[in-house]
Amino acid sequence: MTTHLKRVETVRQGSADGRGMVLRLTTKTDVEIYVIAVPPDNDALTGPTWSYLFKEDALTLIDPGPTGSFHVLGEGIQCTGYKIKEIERIIITHGHADHDGSVAQLVDESGAELWAHDIYSHLLPFDPRDIQLRPTSSIKQEMARVVAAQGVMLPSSAARHSYLARRRRLEVNHPIQAMETSGSFTFFQLPGHSPDHICVTFDGLVFTGDHVLPEISPHPTMKTQYAPEVKQGMPARYHDENQSYGLARYLRSLKVIVELGEDVGVMPAHRLFNKNKLNFDSALRAEAIIQHHTERLGQILERIGNEPASLESVTRRTFEHRKLAGRNLFAALTEVVAHVEFLEDAGDLEVTEDGLLRRTGRDNYHRIVQEIAS
Repeated sequence: MTTHLKRVETVRQGSADGRGMVLRLTTKTDVEIYVIAVPPDNDALTGPTWSYLFKEDALTLIDPGPTGSFHVLGEGIQCTGYKIKEIERIIITHGHADHDGSVAQLVDESGAELWAHDIYSHLLPFDPRDIQLRPTSSIKQEMARVVAAQGVMLPSSAARHSYLARRRRLEVNHPIQAMETSGSFTFFQLPGHSPDHICVTFDGLVFTGDHVLPEISPHPTMKTQYAPEVKQGMPARYHDENQSYGLARYLRSLKVIVELGEDVGVMPAHRLFNKNKLNFDSALRAEAIIQHHTERLGQILERIGNEPASLESVTRRTFEHRKLAGRNLFAALTEVVAHVEFLEDAGDLEVTEDGLLRRTGRDNYHRIVQEIAS
């Protein structure tokens, strides 16, 4: 049980990782929040996406989940006593397919308003992968070489093409601004896992999407540079990509959640229930994630050692406990690249002309993380 809620009740049982589960949470001021576990449409290790349905001034649903599981969301909504057509507002924490994949269908069936961060609408015409994977630096060029050499193929299915097509026709009715308040909601723009990520506080709770998760550490974005066609039509306030991407940006965003304090409970989009147990935590969970990334920075420097090392070898040493192939290798590479970029900016390593990683003998990252997190 958590001290942040008055009651936690199971409306419908699910599997060991929560798939199929529906919960009813009662806040300290007696607001009922229904939580629906929407399974992924692939073999994602993060487990189901947890959608939150409750009435503030309007019946609101946060993160409807992936496209292929819309029927599960609908069945879960039926368990709450509400109907899809009663939903008046849909809030998207960020534009990843396991969060906004069902938005178009839910908007069509409910007629609800779509709320998302302002930058979300400007990025809708583009595939987030294309933005992130542009080889605009030496380390990202090396990553592209490793991916090609290892034959890593990212899924490019008809389902994904359909998802992107539906995204492009979405209309954001309420573009959320940073630190906006609306009724009992306060919205925080917190990029780092995604450029458009928001967290929402309500009644002593914070809905964190993928920004803060129990059990696992969310994936930071790599630094990027927008292609000209992305910046065209985008407000100038979003043109500085360092304000939206990269590990440093993510750490600054995590600090915002830490500052909410232990009295605020985290409502995550994944791992709320796993291995047959509930995982409730406070906003101070963000401190542990900052510590994880600090330790990862040190691990990468250790894996490089005293001689220049390749990105692939450092990645395999860093994740030596896991079998790295296909999408697992790709995810590990992007994780390491995000940390390498931070260390390169800190002056702790250099990327040579032939793509090798070389330590400089400095360990500035400790000080820089402390400055960000303090």
